[in-house]
Amino acid sequence: MPLDLRAILTTVAALLSGILAALALTNPVLRDWAIVASPSEVDRWISSGPTAVGLGAVVAVLACALSQRRGSRRAAWIAIAVGVAVIAIVRAVVPEVASLDLLIALIIVKSVAAGAILGCAVAVSWDRTATKNAVLLGVLATFLAVRTFAGGTGRMSTSSVGEPSWWLIGAAAAAAVACAVTAQAGFRIRKPDTGEIRIALVVIAALAIGHRVIGAVVDRQQYASEATAWFVMVLAAGAALALTWIAAYRLGDTSGAGGKFLWAATALAAASAPLFVDIAKGSGHWGQLKSPWVMVLFAALPVAVGLRLHKRVPRLVAIVVLVAVPLSELLPFDSAHGTWSIALKIAALGLAAGLLFGSLAPGSLVDATLGLAIPFAAMTFSSIAILTDQLTAPPEFTAAEIQRFMEFPIPAHVSADGGLFGRGVGITVDYVTAQTVGAAVLFTLIIGFCGAAILRRSHPPVDTAESRIEPEPVD
Repeated sequence: MPLDLRAILTTVAALLSGILAALALTNPVLRDWAIVASPSEVDRWISSGPTAVGLGAVVAVLACALSQRRGSRRAAWIAIAVGVAVIAIVRAVVPEVASLDLLIALIIVKSVAAGAILGCAVAVSWDRTATKNAVLLGVLATFLAVRTFAGGTGRMSTSSVGEPSWWLIGAAAAAAVACAVTAQAGFRIRKPDTGEIRIALVVIAALAIGHRVIGAVVDRQQYASEATAWFVMVLAAGAALALTWIAAYRLGDTSGAGGKFLWAATALAAASAPLFVDIAKGSGHWGQLKSPWVMVLFAALPVAVGLRLHKRVPRLVAIVVLVAVPLSELLPFDSAHGTWSIALKIAALGLAAGLLFGSLAPGSLVDATLGLAIPFAAMTFSSIAILTDQLTAPPEFTAAEIQRFMEFPIPAHVSADGGLFGRGVGITVDYVTAQTVGAAVLFTLIIGFCGAAILRRSHPPVDTAESRIEPEPVD
């Protein structure tokens, strides 16, 4: 069978577009900032990140809808190339920026460009299995692995994980331009249903705004009493799940609809949130793994395996894997937070994500874009994870207590490379506390609720046409 060079080029372009879009939409919050500015200015800068990501998610669905309405694959690839060019301009300008206001504007511009890339990439790739899986692989693997590249301290940048590398920008731009040049005029993007676009836009706007508001409420509990903080977190989790349930009901969860795909994306966002907090605390310290690039393999390979095997593995298996990740916090400290345990958690999330996203991928292009944007925009769970980490942090020791601990000899069987992220032997504390158990149980319940929604009997979508249900794409 002769090689189809056009199909190979499209698959590579879809992969690179997914990677770049996911990287540009990732902006985790850090605790330390190497920036000289007033507290109010720094607070505006920190809050602009989640707001920009939410806006990017809305733009992604809108870009996908516009690409469908136009129907031209060449135009969609040109739009992707323009989005890559915008990110390149931001990348070039950032080192010269001396104003936080300008930096905030660049954050918003980059997120909008990333959203446009994501939406157009889904529009041109979703009708073929190979290109669809390439987009899924690029987005999911990047979502799981990119935080390992974050520095320990914030700097003048549009993201705490840094700017996209020039080689990625150049490769994505070249691939998009090549696809635009070689696009076949007769092979068009299928026409959308007006009802499904309207519902998808309303749903993504409601979810983006809802998660941003709920996450902001949780963020304000940093100095509240422990009882108040837990009360707010439980209410926030319930509100986020209720909002997701309404959105999923509107999308429907029959074969080809986007409701269960939305639940899978929400479950991934919740399961990964505590892990990302651990990664943020250990950024730059990878012990025996030496480089965060190893984490890319631990993310990409399981995602690829999950996408390949999603028809053979029951969805319940993927849900159990997702639940196991927050429950692993109850293991001994080094077992739960060591370098290899972080890598295994990333791999577990990648496998579960590949299985669920592969099996639940909707036929609707806008619903697919919506689901892929949710892990980035579901900021409620990241805010809860940060707050629970603050509540469950080991107790601090006085100088005299630390000196007394340091006088103890290190046992011969303990490696000097052990401890959190290979930073050496730490001080043993009673890590599994009531707060730790409470945090693990809370995230387990959130994921379990999402899993129950995925496994329950399907119902038809609301107010949508029959054209919403599409057959499984084939090569």
